Amino acid sequence: MQRNILLNPGPATTTDTVKQALVIPDVCPREQEIADQLKSVRTRLGKLLDPSGAFVGVPFACSGTGVLEALVGSAVPPGKTAVIVDNGDYGTRLNKLCARLGIDVAVVACGWGKRIETAKIEAVLDEVGDKASHLFMVHHETSTGMLNDIEAVCALAHARGLSVGVDAMSSFGAIEIPVVPGLDYVVSSSNKCIQGMAGIGFIIARESAIAACREHEARSLYFDLAAQDLHIGSKGQMCFTCPPQILNAMVVALDELEQETIPGRRARYDANYQCLRTGLDRLGFSLLLPDEDQSRILVAVMEPDDGSFDFERVHDTLKAQGFTIYPGKPSQLSTFRLAIMGDLRVPDVEAFLAAFEAALSPDTKKAANA
Repeated sequence: MQRNILLNPGPATTTDTVKQALVIPDVCPREQEIADQLKSVRTRLGKLLDPSGAFVGVPFACSGTGVLEALVGSAVPPGKTAVIVDNGDYGTRLNKLCARLGIDVAVVACGWGKRIETAKIEAVLDEVGDKASHLFMVHHETSTGMLNDIEAVCALAHARGLSVGVDAMSSFGAIEIPVVPGLDYVVSSSNKCIQGMAGIGFIIARESAIAACREHEARSLYFDLAAQDLHIGSKGQMCFTCPPQILNAMVVALDELEQETIPGRRARYDANYQCLRTGLDRLGFSLLLPDEDQSRILVAVMEPDDGSFDFERVHDTLKAQGFTIYPGKPSQLSTFRLAIMGDLRVPDVEAFLAAFEAALSPDTKKAANA
């Protein structure tokens, strides 16, 4: 099978063993072997976040956005306000999810690509007061590559009695998430740093936080966190159809993550990042964010100011050679994005850089080095 080097922010390049795990005999998703896998995944995800056993994983058959909808729609009680910390497109998406579900929202508008300012959070919390019950934030903001400070935000929220949910879609599995007071929910998916296949999103939650969700009705039948947790914990079944092939691939991906360990995966991604950063510097490309703000999982790369960089042409040239790059998010700044998550190593990044340099037009090379 052809091995493609995906530099998009998920789904990521997978190992052959994960791909092969998709090929299993046809099976009813209500059989015992699937129940055993679901119960195991529930426990393993919780312990990857916190070995103490205070958290459990609750998987759904959906994309990452689906489980974010499950979280906000299940956790926030009727009549309460959700505080959203927004410094990129995925903070904005959290706001949209809440608005679509009829949840009152107070937004901490930090600015696209800007660091989170605790003073702005405090001002919004002062304004909302007792109406707020939950605060939601993004850990790795993949529209820019920004890595946000979970501990500082949780400290503010916890002091006000708020429960915190973190979108760790593209960081969980490659960065150790600090389990601090106030942090009750971490959301991610099978196809990013877990390095599985797309199709399963999951919420890792404190069991006490899930119990609080049972005190009111979820806003969705399908995306009901408390009901899904109860079904998996007691019966080993999702409320609705589980995708056995995707689940089996996720089990193999978790095996490989546990063998590599989260710090080991972080070290490998760091090596990929350093190689990519050095190569882009050599070619004259600058990054949107300073090094201290980088997640080192994805970078937003500035396009040359003269408009000579033709993203579609470069993308198509690279794709024909087995490399995939990703467009930037619409903003006042023209960027494209490169992620180094997945089953990638330094030689893969070096091969990409050689192909990327060859794909650049003479005008782009001149402008980048101007």
